[in-house]
Amino acid sequence: HRRRHHRRRRDTNVPLEMSARGVAQFRGVDDLGRDVGTHEEFWLKVKRGAKNADGKPLWYAKGIEYWDAIDADVDGVLGGFGHVSAADARDSIRVLRDVYGATLGARRASGEKATVLDCGAGVGRVTSSFLIEYFDEVDLVEPVGHFLEAARVDEAVTGAGRRDGHRAVGFFKEPLEEFTPEIGRYDVIWIQWCIGHLTDDDLVAFFHRCKEGLKPGGIIVMKENNAKDGFILDLEDSSITRSHEYLLHVIDKAGMRCVEHRVQTGFPKELFTVSMYVIQP
Repeated sequence: HRRRHHRRRRDTNVPLEMSARGVAQFRGVDDLGRDVGTHEEFWLKVKRGAKNADGKPLWYAKGIEYWDAIDADVDGVLGGFGHVSAADARDSIRVLRDVYGATLGARRASGEKATVLDCGAGVGRVTSSFLIEYFDEVDLVEPVGHFLEAARVDEAVTGAGRRDGHRAVGFFKEPLEEFTPEIGRYDVIWIQWCIGHLTDDDLVAFFHRCKEGLKPGGIIVMKENNAKDGFILDLEDSSITRSHEYLLHVIDKAGMRCVEHRVQTGFPKELFTVSMYVIQP
């Protein structure tokens, strides 16, 4: 599941706690300011709570239900903040060039195809705004059907008519908590504004599957909103916004390293801080 839109900033001052086991505990509040416990307590409640017929927590179905009612366009998936898309792409390109530009150049020189996976792809905004410019093949994975169908018919996403031959190849309608990337296919796995819908355990498991989907030397780039502290539960779309420290905790829990961290520039001040994490298995 994915969370595609920007949320307005809601500052919190929830302290970082330590459990009896010496493990970091990130305390959360909902978007009405009510305490929801530590991250471990919260996810345990989700796990033990109402479930669908397939046995999955109702948490996931509520997220899909929210996005099913949203218009399949850039302004819809960005929650009315479509005007930030250009600035978003600009800073993403800088990170991609800085950390993986040499490898992409080597791919072109050798005639080997460069491939990328766009996770929580929505209507293909990230693909069309820059991924398809830098990669020969792009695969998109997205659980919301009408978003993916909009991407399929958008030539800016599919690459139809491009002289460089760059194309969107795969369109996978599947939630990230279930999706398994093809082993060894991708140079880069790009994950943006979607992991707030995943439980910690499902996010760690997804990172592990992403590791298997990377080529040798490949990287994961995660771009996500940051809460000031702990986490904030969004009651409307069934997601959480984790703090920077909380996200680093999950990366570490997955046995991976964040080798580069940058903060998005040029966004309206009323929005959450947005961070980019370059992750190596």
